[in-house]
Amino acid sequence: MSTTPFALTCGDRNAFLQGPEPAEVRVPLSGHGLKTVKKKAQVHPGMLVADHPNDKRGEAHSPICGVVAEVNADCVVIAAQAPAEPAEGEEPAKTQAEALELSSLEKDGLKAALKSLGLDLRTYLRRAETLIINGLNPEPGIFWAEGMLENHKSTLEKGLELLKVLSPAGKVILAAHNAGISLAGASTTAVAPVYPNSVDRLLIAAVTGSENAKGVHVVGLHDLFILGRTGETGLPVTETVMTVQGKNYVVKVGTTIKDMLEHAGVAVGDNDRVVLGGPMRGKSVSRLDCGIGKQDTALFVVPDSAFPPVADAACINCGECILRCPARIRPNMLGRYSEFRMYDKCKDEYIDSCVECGLCAYWCVARRPVLQLIQLAKHQIVLQEQQVTACSLQGES
Repeated sequence: MSTTPFALTCGDRNAFLQGPEPAEVRVPLSGHGLKTVKKKAQVHPGMLVADHPNDKRGEAHSPICGVVAEVNADCVVIAAQAPAEPAEGEEPAKTQAEALELSSLEKDGLKAALKSLGLDLRTYLRRAETLIINGLNPEPGIFWAEGMLENHKSTLEKGLELLKVLSPAGKVILAAHNAGISLAGASTTAVAPVYPNSVDRLLIAAVTGSENAKGVHVVGLHDLFILGRTGETGLPVTETVMTVQGKNYVVKVGTTIKDMLEHAGVAVGDNDRVVLGGPMRGKSVSRLDCGIGKQDTALFVVPDSAFPPVADAACINCGECILRCPARIRPNMLGRYSEFRMYDKCKDEYIDSCVECGLCAYWCVARRPVLQLIQLAKHQIVLQEQQVTACSLQGES
């Protein structure tokens, strides 16, 4: 994405304000290699700093001009520094990556180009008869969807143009809070902007009228926007759009949580919880010097006095989570079975039907980490299935 501010009219609730110009960034490295830069290397915006061995996972790039201060398993740390003046006869240092022209590329070429520009292709590549653009804000308290739909329509349409090359579909539907909103190349279906309607599986049911609709793929508005910005600029993804305590910001990837909160004027008390992501499904962070990633869409500070803390308490059998569950399963039993590593019992309780909306944990009177227990069980079940598959393959050989 370019470094041009997205700021609109002052006081506009949907304006995309510019984030801080950090003195240091910590570009996250989730599974990326560490072969492209070394300590003390000079870097510029859009310069490759880490690759990824998976052909569907995007590379990582520097968002600023600077010098690599550290390379470790978690991140590439870059200290901001203007490029040195060239000596006589020398070429000036680069201050921006070269843009790629994406419009004329066909599917395979576009895939390779987008990977090199830092996009996660797993989000976009899916064979489907119906493609739904999730135009709702993902969780309560996040509201960049309105700004994108109202003020950056051309960017979204550019993203949709590229998306149709990656994932051609017979029907494209924009699911939005208002049927009057439109995107070229898509029809619009109004969906009540009430959580958890924004959860993909529930959105599919709302749009298609079926809980078991086949051949449907959902792409989030944030992902479509990032794809569109990449298509417009031809530059690597070095920014994200996120809601921070009631305002929308365009933030450089790798900006620390601490710097972002200070820029937004948000103070953090000793026992406050800082949540990266939405209040329902986000994750609490244990340190404020972590870098913001390109998929991060929100940042919240939950005051210590706002809610009772999550506790390692026993279920009191109130049934509140069952009443609130949109999947009509028993989260209380899933939490118990996960806690005692009874993962086969989780399968009996239809754990695959859980949409991970977080309502069970939100309404839990005992303040149990129900969502996290269910996510743990899902993870362990996948590991068990992988072990069984590996053993079967070994037996065949």
